[in-house]
Amino acid sequence: MKITSQTKIFIICPAGKSTGGPEALHQLCHKLRHVLGYDARMVYIKKKFLRNSKPDVYSVYKTEKAKKIIDNKENILIIPESLTHYIYEYRNIQKVVWWLSVDFYAICMKNRQEKRFKFYFSKYIQGKKEVKEYLLEDLPDVYHWAQSYRSFLYLLDHGIAKEKIKRVCDYMNPLFLERTQRDASMEKKQNIILYNPKKGREEIESIKEKCIDYQWIPIRGMTPEQVSDTMRKAKLYIDFGYNPGRDRMLRESTLMKCIIISGKNGSSKYQEDLNIPEAYKFEYSRDIIPKIVTKIHEVITNYERCISDFIQYSQETLEEEKNFEKQLETIFNYNN
Repeated sequence: MKITSQTKIFIICPAGKSTGGPEALHQLCHKLRHVLGYDARMVYIKKKFLRNSKPDVYSVYKTEKAKKIIDNKENILIIPESLTHYIYEYRNIQKVVWWLSVDFYAICMKNRQEKRFKFYFSKYIQGKKEVKEYLLEDLPDVYHWAQSYRSFLYLLDHGIAKEKIKRVCDYMNPLFLERTQRDASMEKKQNIILYNPKKGREEIESIKEKCIDYQWIPIRGMTPEQVSDTMRKAKLYIDFGYNPGRDRMLRESTLMKCIIISGKNGSSKYQEDLNIPEAYKFEYSRDIIPKIVTKIHEVITNYERCISDFIQYSQETLEEEKNFEKQLETIFNYNN
């Protein structure tokens, strides 16, 4: 990319969404403005009927909103993978696609295609122009960031040149990190197993049936404070769901000194994305449920010993914010 001291950066973000992707986009704007000193601004879309485009939970990130995108060659437009059709909306500006979830890219394209009837009505009745999808063409003004190692491999497999890909990984919410500073000592840990009921539900239920000795708590309908308080008490977090990127709840659980037992779906199978010992990862099948249950008993009974196996992953998670700043400084150093 061509970057100067006058470069303006515009970040496209769905309005009113408080999920992992939008949070990463707000983190990006915050760091570009307050660490690197760029004029970076949020561009909110789908904001109809919303009073506030920026969720209150992201007030910790100091951002500004753009009135419009200035489409010239020295500026940069950052686009999440879910909205890649915006690549063709602007002719001159440099574009970066941030691949926060490779799976969401396909899902969103499919959803837009299924609205074809509505599109034809808009095009031929209301005079709106056709939405052109980005199919990973090698365009000279389009660059890529991979949030996970899995995303990096996906881009390589789809013909994106290695030199056009940078690793840019988000970090944990500072408010969550503040809560981890409170005492999460081993003496307070209870024989509690946590899981996300939205992911790997069938696998988790089959394991629960064979492991009734402990209390299982689903993480749902909780405020961020309730999540951290619950993790503080638990010994174990189990995840057999499909992780399209570096999963936030896995990182939260390690900071709260939870042992992790994981499947190998999506990014979880890569050590670069989930750096926990292989002894805690399982390629799920009903035949190995007894092995998983045995491992659960082992870590619950020997928590003090097993938790030491997660020191490296926990330390990596603590260093994410610092590494995020370094990654941005490398990319946006226009003196290079």
